[in-house]
Amino acid sequence: MRIGIDARFLTHPQKGGFKTYTENLISALAEVDKDNSYILFLDRPADQHTKLPQQSNFTCRVIPGENPVYGMPWREQIGLPHFAAKDRLDLLHSPCLTAPLRLKCESIVTIHDMIWFSSSNYSARAPVPFKRKLMNWYYSRVPQLAARKSSLVLTVSQASKDRITQKLGIPAEKIFVTYEAASPIFCQTQDVEQIGGIRTKYNLPSDYILAIGSADPRKNITTLVQAYAQLPADLKTAYQLAIVWTHPLMADTLMRQVKDLGLTECVRFLMHVPDEDLVLLFNGASLFVFPSLEEGFGLPPLEAMACGTPCVAANNSSIPEVVEDAAVLFDSDDPRALSETIAKVLRDDKLRYELTKKGLKRATYFSWEKCALDTIAAYKQVTGK
Repeated sequence: MRIGIDARFLTHPQKGGFKTYTENLISALAEVDKDNSYILFLDRPADQHTKLPQQSNFTCRVIPGENPVYGMPWREQIGLPHFAAKDRLDLLHSPCLTAPLRLKCESIVTIHDMIWFSSSNYSARAPVPFKRKLMNWYYSRVPQLAARKSSLVLTVSQASKDRITQKLGIPAEKIFVTYEAASPIFCQTQDVEQIGGIRTKYNLPSDYILAIGSADPRKNITTLVQAYAQLPADLKTAYQLAIVWTHPLMADTLMRQVKDLGLTECVRFLMHVPDEDLVLLFNGASLFVFPSLEEGFGLPPLEAMACGTPCVAANNSSIPEVVEDAAVLFDSDDPRALSETIAKVLRDDKLRYELTKKGLKRATYFSWEKCALDTIAAYKQVTGK
Protein backbone atom coordinates (compact mmCIF):
# COMPACT_ATOMS: atom_id res chain seq x y z
CA MET A 1 0.00 0.00 0.00
CA ARG A 2 0.98 3.63 -0.55
CA ILE A 3 -0.26 5.38 2.58
CA GLY A 4 -0.26 9.11 3.15
CA ILE A 5 -0.51 10.62 6.63
CA ASP A 6 -1.31 14.27 7.31
CA ALA A 7 1.57 14.69 9.73
CA ARG A 8 1.40 18.46 10.23
CA PHE A 9 1.46 18.05 14.00
CA LEU A 10 4.96 16.57 13.83
CA THR A 11 6.21 20.08 13.12
CA HIS A 12 3.58 21.93 15.18
CA PRO A 13 5.14 23.73 18.17
CA GLN A 14 2.24 23.12 20.62
CA LYS A 15 2.79 20.08 22.84
CA GLY A 16 0.24 17.47 23.85
CA GLY A 17 -2.98 16.25 22.27
CA PHE A 18 -2.74 15.79 18.52
CA LYS A 19 1.05 16.13 18.53
CA THR A 20 1.46 13.33 21.08
CA TYR A 21 -0.83 11.03 19.09
CA THR A 22 0.80 11.82 15.73
CA GLU A 23 4.38 11.41 16.99
CA ASN A 24 3.77 8.15 18.81
CA LEU A 25 1.60 6.56 16.12
CA ILE A 26 4.04 7.35 13.31
CA SER A 27 7.01 6.20 15.39
CA ALA A 28 5.24 2.90 16.13
CA LEU A 29 4.16 2.41 12.49
CA ALA A 30 7.80 2.83 11.45
CA GLU A 31 8.84 0.12 13.91
CA VAL A 32 6.23 -2.50 13.03
CA ASP A 33 5.59 -1.98 9.29
CA LYS A 34 8.40 -2.64 6.82
CA ASP A 35 6.14 -3.56 3.89
CA ASN A 36 3.98 -0.52 3.12
CA SER A 37 5.21 2.84 1.81
CA TYR A 38 4.37 5.97 3.81
CA ILE A 39 4.42 9.61 2.79
CA LEU A 40 4.27 12.07 5.69
CA PHE A 41 2.78 15.42 4.69
CA LEU A 42 4.27 18.19 6.87
CA ASP A 43 3.11 21.81 6.93
CA ARG A 44 6.59 23.33 7.34
CA PRO A 45 10.20 22.14 7.08
CA ALA A 46 11.33 19.92 9.94
CA ASP A 47 13.74 21.32 12.52
CA GLN A 48 16.03 19.62 15.02
CA HIS A 49 13.10 18.98 17.38
CA THR A 50 10.95 17.17 14.79
CA LYS A 51 10.68 13.43 15.37
CA LEU A 52 10.88 11.89 11.90
CA PRO A 53 11.22 8.14 11.23
CA GLN A 54 14.45 7.12 9.50
CA GLN A 55 13.17 3.90 7.94
CA SER A 56 13.53 3.69 4.15
CA ASN A 57 9.79 3.14 3.55
CA PHE A 58 9.00 6.58 5.05
CA THR A 59 9.39 9.82 3.10
CA CYS A 60 8.32 13.38 3.83
CA ARG A 61 6.74 16.08 1.70
CA VAL A 62 6.12 19.67 2.81
CA ILE A 63 2.75 21.21 1.89
CA PRO A 64 2.93 24.74 3.36
CA GLY A 65 0.09 25.75 5.64
CA GLU A 66 1.40 28.73 7.55
CA ASN A 67 -0.49 31.54 5.77
CA PRO A 68 -2.06 33.53 8.65
CA VAL A 69 -5.49 33.82 6.96
CA TYR A 70 -6.29 30.69 4.99
CA GLY A 71 -3.20 28.47 5.38
CA MET A 72 -4.49 25.33 7.12
CA PRO A 73 -7.88 25.02 5.33
CA TRP A 74 -6.25 25.66 1.92
CA ARG A 75 -3.54 23.12 2.66
CA GLU A 76 -6.05 20.53 3.82
CA GLN A 77 -8.76 20.96 1.18
CA ILE A 78 -6.61 21.87 -1.87
CA GLY A 79 -2.99 20.94 -1.25
CA LEU A 80 -3.47 17.49 0.30
CA PRO A 81 -5.92 16.19 -2.36
CA HIS A 82 -3.57 17.44 -5.11
CA PHE A 83 -0.54 15.63 -3.73
CA ALA A 84 -2.56 12.55 -2.74
CA ALA A 85 -3.45 12.17 -6.44
CA LYS A 86 0.05 13.09 -7.64
CA ASP A 87 1.64 10.53 -5.30
CA ARG A 88 -0.91 7.85 -6.31
CA LEU A 89 -1.93 7.08 -2.74
CA ASP A 90 -4.09 4.08 -1.92
CA LEU A 91 -5.13 5.75 1.33
CA LEU A 92 -4.82 9.07 3.16
CA HIS A 93 -5.02 9.02 6.95
CA SER A 94 -5.93 12.30 8.66
CA PRO A 95 -5.11 11.67 12.34
CA CYS A 96 -6.29 14.94 13.87
CA LEU A 97 -10.06 15.51 13.54
CA THR A 98 -10.30 17.34 10.19
CA ALA A 99 -9.63 15.93 6.71
CA PRO A 100 -9.90 16.67 2.97
CA LEU A 101 -13.47 16.29 1.76
CA ARG A 102 -12.64 15.46 -1.90
CA LEU A 103 -10.13 12.68 -2.50
CA LYS A 104 -9.55 10.19 -5.31
CA CYS A 105 -8.18 7.60 -2.86
CA GLU A 106 -9.63 5.92 0.22
CA SER A 107 -9.58 7.96 3.41
CA ILE A 108 -9.50 7.46 7.17
CA VAL A 109 -9.98 10.19 9.77
CA THR A 110 -9.22 9.89 13.49
CA ILE A 111 -11.82 11.62 15.65
CA HIS A 112 -10.43 11.47 19.18
CA ASP A 113 -13.53 12.69 20.97
CA MET A 114 -16.69 14.77 20.57
CA ILE A 115 -15.54 17.63 22.80
CA TRP A 116 -15.28 19.92 19.77
CA PHE A 117 -18.99 19.27 19.06
CA SER A 118 -19.98 21.06 22.27
CA SER A 119 -16.86 23.15 22.86
CA SER A 120 -18.95 26.10 24.12
CA ASN A 121 -19.58 24.04 27.26
CA TYR A 122 -15.94 24.62 28.22
CA SER A 123 -15.43 28.13 26.86
CA ALA A 124 -13.36 30.52 28.95
CA ARG A 125 -15.94 33.21 27.97
CA ALA A 126 -13.15 35.48 26.65
CA PRO A 127 -13.69 37.64 23.52
CA VAL A 128 -12.99 35.62 20.35
CA PRO A 129 -11.10 37.28 17.42
CA PHE A 130 -12.69 37.01 13.96
CA LYS A 131 -9.98 34.69 12.64
CA ARG A 132 -10.53 32.40 15.61
CA LYS A 133 -14.27 32.39 14.91
CA LEU A 134 -13.59 31.26 11.34
CA MET A 135 -11.34 28.47 12.55
CA ASN A 136 -13.89 27.45 15.18
CA TRP A 137 -16.48 27.18 12.40
CA TYR A 138 -14.07 25.08 10.32
CA TYR A 139 -13.32 22.78 13.24
CA SER A 140 -17.01 22.33 14.00
CA ARG A 141 -18.25 21.72 10.45
CA VAL A 142 -15.47 19.83 8.65
CA PRO A 143 -15.19 16.89 11.12
CA GLN A 144 -18.88 16.11 10.64
CA LEU A 145 -18.50 16.02 6.84
CA ALA A 146 -15.17 14.17 7.02
CA ALA A 147 -16.62 11.46 9.27
CA ARG A 148 -19.44 10.83 6.80
CA LYS A 149 -17.26 10.90 3.68
CA SER A 150 -14.35 8.85 5.03
CA SER A 151 -14.02 5.14 4.39
CA LEU A 152 -13.49 4.50 8.09
CA VAL A 153 -13.31 6.47 11.33
CA LEU A 154 -10.72 5.71 13.99
CA THR A 155 -11.19 6.77 17.59
CA VAL A 156 -9.35 6.19 20.84
CA SER A 157 -11.91 4.73 23.27
CA GLN A 158 -15.22 2.92 23.35
CA ALA A 159 -16.72 5.96 25.09
CA SER A 160 -15.71 8.16 22.15
CA LYS A 161 -17.05 5.61 19.67
CA ASP A 162 -20.42 5.66 21.40
CA ARG A 163 -20.49 9.47 21.37
CA ILE A 164 -19.57 9.65 17.66
CA THR A 165 -22.36 7.22 16.82
CA GLN A 166 -24.82 9.13 18.99
CA LYS A 167 -23.93 12.68 17.90
CA LEU A 168 -22.97 12.20 14.23
CA GLY A 169 -25.06 9.19 13.32
CA ILE A 170 -22.02 7.27 12.04
CA PRO A 171 -22.73 3.49 12.03
CA ALA A 172 -20.85 1.67 14.78
CA GLU A 173 -19.40 -0.80 12.25
CA LYS A 174 -17.65 2.10 10.47
CA ILE A 175 -15.75 3.10 13.64
CA PHE A 176 -12.56 1.35 14.85
CA VAL A 177 -11.20 1.83 18.38
CA THR A 178 -7.39 2.06 18.50
CA TYR A 179 -6.33 2.80 22.08
CA GLU A 180 -3.54 5.26 22.79
CA ALA A 181 -0.76 4.52 25.28
CA ALA A 182 1.77 6.24 27.50
CA SER A 183 5.04 7.02 25.76
CA PRO A 184 7.77 4.51 26.71
CA ILE A 185 9.67 7.25 28.56
CA PHE A 186 6.94 7.22 31.24
CA CYS A 187 8.12 4.46 33.56
CA GLN A 188 8.92 3.86 37.21
CA THR A 189 12.39 4.69 38.50
CA GLN A 190 14.00 3.92 41.82
CA ASP A 191 16.76 6.49 41.29
CA VAL A 192 16.47 8.51 44.49
CA GLU A 193 19.13 10.95 43.34
CA GLN A 194 17.25 11.86 40.15
CA ILE A 195 13.95 12.29 41.98
CA GLY A 196 15.62 14.43 44.62
CA GLY A 197 17.21 16.50 41.86
CA ILE A 198 13.87 17.20 40.20
CA ARG A 199 12.39 18.33 43.52
CA THR A 200 15.30 20.71 43.95
CA LYS A 201 14.99 22.02 40.38
CA TYR A 202 11.30 22.92 40.86
CA ASN A 203 11.60 23.86 44.54
CA LEU A 204 9.26 21.09 45.72
CA PRO A 205 9.11 19.38 49.12
CA SER A 206 9.50 15.62 49.55
CA ASP A 207 5.70 15.15 49.54
CA TYR A 208 3.45 16.78 46.96
CA ILE A 209 0.25 16.28 44.96
CA LEU A 210 0.69 16.61 41.19
CA ALA A 211 -1.78 17.86 38.56
CA ILE A 212 -1.60 19.11 34.96
CA GLY A 213 -3.29 22.30 33.73
CA SER A 214 -3.68 23.80 30.25
CA ALA A 215 -5.45 26.58 28.35
CA ASP A 216 -8.62 24.49 28.35
CA PRO A 217 -11.15 25.11 31.17
CA ARG A 218 -12.24 21.51 30.65
CA LYS A 219 -9.20 20.38 32.64
CA ASN A 220 -11.12 21.67 35.68
CA ILE A 221 -8.15 22.85 37.73
CA THR A 222 -10.33 25.46 39.46
CA THR A 223 -12.29 22.63 41.11
CA LEU A 224 -9.05 20.97 42.15
CA VAL A 225 -7.84 24.17 43.82
CA GLN A 226 -11.17 24.49 45.64
CA ALA A 227 -10.89 20.87 46.77
CA TYR A 228 -7.31 21.38 47.94
CA ALA A 229 -8.44 24.43 49.96
CA GLN A 230 -10.95 22.20 51.78
CA LEU A 231 -8.33 19.64 52.86
CA PRO A 232 -7.62 19.42 56.60
CA ALA A 233 -4.85 21.79 57.67
CA ASP A 234 -2.40 18.98 58.48
CA LEU A 235 -2.64 17.59 54.93
CA LYS A 236 -2.12 21.01 53.34
CA THR A 237 0.95 21.43 55.54
CA ALA A 238 2.28 17.98 54.65
CA TYR A 239 1.51 18.03 50.91
CA GLN A 240 1.99 20.95 48.54
CA LEU A 241 -0.07 21.05 45.32
CA ALA A 242 2.14 21.24 42.22
CA ILE A 243 0.40 22.14 38.94
CA VAL A 244 2.29 21.63 35.67
CA TRP A 245 1.09 24.13 33.03
CA THR A 246 1.28 23.06 29.37
CA HIS A 247 -0.03 26.49 28.27
CA PRO A 248 0.02 29.74 30.30
CA LEU A 249 -3.38 31.08 29.18
CA MET A 250 -5.33 30.25 32.36
CA ALA A 251 -2.44 30.32 34.81
CA ASP A 252 -3.01 33.95 35.84
CA THR A 253 -6.67 33.28 36.65
CA LEU A 254 -5.68 30.30 38.79
CA MET A 255 -2.97 32.27 40.54
CA ARG A 256 -5.59 34.83 41.60
CA GLN A 257 -7.83 32.03 42.85
CA VAL A 258 -4.94 30.58 44.84
CA LYS A 259 -4.19 33.99 46.37
CA ASP A 260 -7.85 34.62 47.25
CA LEU A 261 -8.03 31.25 49.01
CA GLY A 262 -4.89 31.97 51.02
CA LEU A 263 -2.95 29.12 49.40
CA THR A 264 0.04 31.01 48.02
CA GLU A 265 2.50 29.09 50.21
CA CYS A 266 0.89 25.72 49.43
CA VAL A 267 0.47 25.74 45.63
CA ARG A 268 3.29 25.69 43.08
CA PHE A 269 2.93 26.47 39.36
CA LEU A 270 5.48 24.69 37.16
CA MET A 271 5.99 26.17 33.68
CA HIS A 272 7.91 24.90 30.63
CA VAL A 273 8.29 21.35 31.93
CA PRO A 274 9.84 18.96 29.37
CA ASP A 275 8.61 15.35 29.26
CA GLU A 276 11.88 14.11 30.74
CA ASP A 277 11.22 16.21 33.85
CA LEU A 278 7.53 15.27 33.93
CA VAL A 279 8.49 11.59 34.21
CA LEU A 280 10.50 12.35 37.35
CA LEU A 281 7.78 14.64 38.74
CA PHE A 282 5.32 11.74 38.41
CA ASN A 283 7.79 9.41 40.12
CA GLY A 284 8.31 11.82 43.00
CA ALA A 285 4.64 12.65 43.57
CA SER A 286 2.64 11.17 46.44
CA LEU A 287 -0.55 11.41 44.36
CA PHE A 288 -1.68 12.45 40.87
CA VAL A 289 -5.10 14.10 40.53
CA PHE A 290 -6.98 14.27 37.20
CA PRO A 291 -10.24 16.25 37.56
CA SER A 292 -11.04 16.68 33.83
CA LEU A 293 -14.67 17.22 32.82
CA GLU A 294 -14.40 15.19 29.60
CA GLU A 295 -11.75 13.18 27.74
CA GLY A 296 -11.57 11.18 24.54
CA PHE A 297 -8.92 8.97 26.14
CA GLY A 298 -7.08 10.77 28.94
CA LEU A 299 -3.34 10.10 28.75
CA PRO A 300 -2.10 11.80 31.96
CA PRO A 301 -3.54 9.21 34.39
CA LEU A 302 -2.03 6.44 32.28
CA GLU A 303 1.35 8.21 32.23
CA ALA A 304 1.17 8.61 36.00
CA MET A 305 0.24 4.95 36.52
CA ALA A 306 3.12 3.86 34.25
CA CYS A 307 5.41 5.77 36.65
CA GLY A 308 3.92 4.01 39.69
CA THR A 309 2.09 7.10 40.95
CA PRO A 310 -1.22 6.53 42.82
CA CYS A 311 -4.07 8.26 40.96
CA VAL A 312 -7.47 9.73 41.65
CA ALA A 313 -9.48 10.65 38.56
CA ALA A 314 -12.86 11.94 37.44
CA ASN A 315 -15.59 9.37 36.82
CA ASN A 316 -16.73 10.66 33.41
CA SER A 317 -16.36 9.96 29.66
CA SER A 318 -13.49 7.57 28.81
CA ILE A 319 -11.56 7.91 32.08
CA PRO A 320 -13.11 4.91 33.93
CA GLU A 321 -12.59 2.83 30.77
CA VAL A 322 -8.87 3.65 30.76
CA VAL A 323 -8.04 3.38 34.47
CA GLU A 324 -10.55 0.66 35.49
CA ASP A 325 -9.86 -0.23 39.16
CA ALA A 326 -6.34 1.24 39.14
CA ALA A 327 -7.50 4.70 40.29
CA VAL A 328 -10.01 6.05 42.80
CA LEU A 329 -12.80 7.85 40.93
CA PHE A 330 -14.73 10.94 42.02
CA ASP A 331 -17.44 13.30 40.77
CA SER A 332 -15.63 16.05 38.86
CA ASP A 333 -18.36 18.61 39.64
CA ASP A 334 -18.04 18.24 43.40
CA PRO A 335 -15.04 19.90 45.15
CA ARG A 336 -16.06 18.39 48.48
CA ALA A 337 -16.10 14.85 47.03
CA LEU A 338 -12.70 15.44 45.46
CA SER A 339 -11.28 16.82 48.70
CA GLU A 340 -12.53 13.81 50.66
CA THR A 341 -11.11 11.42 48.03
CA ILE A 342 -7.68 13.08 48.15
CA ALA A 343 -7.67 12.96 51.97
CA LYS A 344 -8.73 9.31 51.99
CA VAL A 345 -5.90 8.24 49.67
CA LEU A 346 -3.23 10.35 51.35
CA ARG A 347 -4.08 8.92 54.81
CA ASP A 348 -4.09 5.28 53.65
CA ASP A 349 -0.61 3.90 52.88
CA LYS A 350 -2.01 0.47 52.01
CA LEU A 351 -4.45 1.96 49.49
CA ARG A 352 -1.67 3.95 47.82
CA TYR A 353 0.45 0.80 47.57
CA GLU A 354 -2.45 -1.09 45.97
CA LEU A 355 -3.08 1.76 43.52
CA THR A 356 0.59 1.76 42.51
CA LYS A 357 0.57 -1.99 41.91
CA LYS A 358 -2.69 -1.94 39.95
CA GLY A 359 -1.63 1.14 37.99
CA LEU A 360 1.63 -0.38 36.81
CA LYS A 361 -0.23 -3.49 35.67
CA ARG A 362 -3.00 -1.52 33.94
CA ALA A 363 -0.49 0.62 32.04
CA THR A 364 1.00 -2.48 30.40
CA TYR A 365 -2.36 -3.20 28.73
CA PHE A 366 -1.80 -0.26 26.37
CA SER A 367 1.06 0.15 23.88
CA TRP A 368 1.73 2.23 20.80
CA GLU A 369 2.85 -0.95 19.03
CA LYS A 370 -0.65 -2.38 19.53
CA CYS A 371 -2.18 0.93 18.40
CA ALA A 372 -0.05 0.83 15.24
CA LEU A 373 -0.97 -2.79 14.46
CA ASP A 374 -4.68 -2.03 14.93
CA THR A 375 -4.29 1.02 12.66
CA ILE A 376 -2.62 -1.07 9.94
CA ALA A 377 -5.50 -3.56 10.21
CA ALA A 378 -7.88 -0.66 9.52
CA TYR A 379 -5.76 0.39 6.51
CA LYS A 380 -5.96 -3.16 5.12
CA GLN A 381 -9.71 -3.35 5.62
CA VAL A 382 -10.27 -0.10 3.74
CA THR A 383 -7.99 -0.82 0.79
CA GLY A 384 -8.50 -4.58 0.58
CA LYS A 385 -4.70 -4.99 0.32
